Amino acid sequence: MKQLVAFLLWMIAAAPVTAQVQGVKLDEPVELPAFAFENGIGETFNAGTLQDQWTIVMFGFLSCPDVCPFTMGNLEATIAEMGLRVRPDNVPKVVFLSVDPDRDAELIGTYAKFFHPDFQSFTGDRTDIDALIEATDSFYRLMAPDEDGYYEVQHSSSVSVIAPDGTLRAKLQPPFDPGLTAEFLTQLQIQYRREAS
Repeated sequence: MKQLVAFLLWMIAAAPVTAQVQGVKLDEPVELPAFAFENGIGETFNAGTLQDQWTIVMFGFLSCPDVCPFTMGNLEATIAEMGLRVRPDNVPKVVFLSVDPDRDAELIGTYAKFFHPDFQSFTGDRTDIDALIEATDSFYRLMAPDEDGYYEVQHSSSVSVIAPDGTLRAKLQPPFDPGLTAEFLTQLQIQYRREAS
């Protein structure tokens, strides 16, 4: 009984640390390769669309049961908080990029909009996906299919933060507190402007 009580007390003490800022500013900006994605509803995502705005990119897949919807919800709350701290044109654009184009291409365009009407989601050529995955130090793996052809997808949960010059500047790791993360992103923008001036 004492062991159970001790365990429950430990669980209560540990609970508050689950949502915090998990942001890391990179020591040096990372140049991104050329890429081009479409989503079937007239939207495009390429190196040109990164220019002159902050962009947050998350990699995942549509049938992800937990990490993807949880993180997208976190991002929606963070963007709402950003709207209280910065001008509307400095609120980051959020992009979800599926690493599973074979299953996701048909429905990808509407996925991100379930979380926020301004969010966008894309998938595309495996070469472009892999190039962006490598440049952002992200990860994914398509597992071997079972006898029915179903396969799992493993992927990193980190989120990439890209500056208006198109370079990777920071990474976020969920779960993160929306308010604290919005403050982290605001400070990142302030530092970026100081460096550019």
